[in-house]
Amino acid sequence: MMGTLRMYGAFTRKSFQRAAAYRFDAWTRILGNVIMLFVWGSIWYALYRGKGSVENVTFPSMLSYILISQALQGIHGAGTPLWEIQERVRTGDIAMEMLRPYDYPLRMFFTDLGSIFFYFLTAVLPLYTLIFLMLNPIRPTTLAQGVLFIVSATLGYFIRYCIELTFGLFTFWLVETGGVEDIFYFSISLFSGSVVPLWFFPNWLEHVAFYLPFQGIYFVPNSIFVGQLSGQALLMALFTQVFWLAVCYALLRYVWAKASMKIVIQGG
Repeated sequence: MMGTLRMYGAFTRKSFQRAAAYRFDAWTRILGNVIMLFVWGSIWYALYRGKGSVENVTFPSMLSYILISQALQGIHGAGTPLWEIQERVRTGDIAMEMLRPYDYPLRMFFTDLGSIFFYFLTAVLPLYTLIFLMLNPIRPTTLAQGVLFIVSATLGYFIRYCIELTFGLFTFWLVETGGVEDIFYFSISLFSGSVVPLWFFPNWLEHVAFYLPFQGIYFVPNSIFVGQLSGQALLMALFTQVFWLAVCYALLRYVWAKASMKIVIQGG
């Protein structure tokens, strides 16, 4: 057990070191975060101008929602992108991975952890600490709320990881997956609440979103952070996240088991 953990931990360490070697990338990510925060902050400020609240959500709550959403998007984006997984399948590099004595999905997860840790320490932590000190937006009022946010955000990352890797493995059958990639990113941006919270959706679209796993990626943890989810609704949201994580993980393992028996090598 300890040997296995050390093996996967080595991937995390090497990934962290590789990310540290490209410091310019960290600076560009920080700049990108600042630009996106300015853009979305300006848009929501204009929408809220002259209004005390919209759908019982105040602007300070919306501002915190934007901040946390952008921070989580940055953390999620620090991992291996979908196109990179697909490229490994297309070029046949995945075949070498399958010959090695480790589980590929688990190896990918621990590799991503290294990049995420580096990005969190160099971009998210200093930038958002400064922003929260300057703007003083809504934040968790109790330790329990803060802990539940962290739990929910972690579950959200696991859900996204399982879905993204599953979409990447579809390359085993489709080879060219530009359309699948578009569907994935469109679904994430729309139904996860990363850009527009589900509170502001039309009723029919909100119902559709609640029956999909994507809301657990951003909307649920963001809502917990700003206090829009509490009590029974909060517990139900966490249960829903756990349910979708189990479903997405089972689907990932099923697709990986099938993909392991079907390797299509193109161009090399």
